[in-house]
Amino acid sequence: MMAGAGKATPSREPLPAAPEPGRKLKSRVARNETKPERSVMPSLLFYSKPVVLNRDAHKNLKIKPVPSFAYAATTNSVPLAGNEFASAARMYPILFIKDANQNFFPIALLGLRKDENLFVDDKGRWTVSYIPAFIRRYPYVLGDKGLPNDFNVCIDEEFAGFNTSEGDALFNEDGSEAPALKRAIEFLNAYQTEAKRTEAFCEHLQKLDLFVPQVITVTPKEGKPYTMDGFSVVDEAKLAKLNDADAGNLLRSGYMGWAFAHLLSTHNVQDLSARLETRIER
Repeated sequence: MMAGAGKATPSREPLPAAPEPGRKLKSRVARNETKPERSVMPSLLFYSKPVVLNRDAHKNLKIKPVPSFAYAATTNSVPLAGNEFASAARMYPILFIKDANQNFFPIALLGLRKDENLFVDDKGRWTVSYIPAFIRRYPYVLGDKGLPNDFNVCIDEEFAGFNTSEGDALFNEDGSEAPALKRAIEFLNAYQTEAKRTEAFCEHLQKLDLFVPQVITVTPKEGKPYTMDGFSVVDEAKLAKLNDADAGNLLRSGYMGWAFAHLLSTHNVQDLSARLETRIER
């Protein structure tokens, strides 16, 4: 998930590799050497047309606030960083899935059916208090430049809040980042730092062989039960049997707290089921 301080430029990956602790992330806005129309991150969930933010091509761009969360209404899970677990565990099931390289990463489960987010209502409002950072960073995202710790700042050009007449400017007259863009870059860099910490957390648990497969079974009031698989959870019995050295390392690193927040969060599947029933009954 997230990474150190630095400069920024638009990007490709939802969770690109982040720098080692203590190293700075470079995230920068491109000049004309990067074609502004180049589309990146074709599979990045709700980003319709992500492109590299260009200091010259986008110099007159302004941004209005995101008016609703309708853009995420068909997203039924999003990546989650470890530092979000304490807040997210009160509302969402936190589960683990594998990426293409068979590495585990955590997600917040937002729905039980394909293309359905049970936390966005029909007016585009998020219906609980904590909103995952993956959602909140929209319409910005960092993109991998293919160099260690060096990223582009990207924007979703399809976001209706981008225009040249209303809102906060992205650039100052001299081409430097305006306050609105600086705040966005700070958020992206912090997000990337936490992504790296979460990656290390998952690697550590995987080495200790603490993940076990989990199948979710949902039983509607009317109709047949159905299952969702492909998830993993931390094996609480194995966690309890760790030797003192491994348990101590988890405790001192803060990973033990993350693991227990995840375990507590699994009870939220029942709440998701209740939300689904309410939506079906409408």
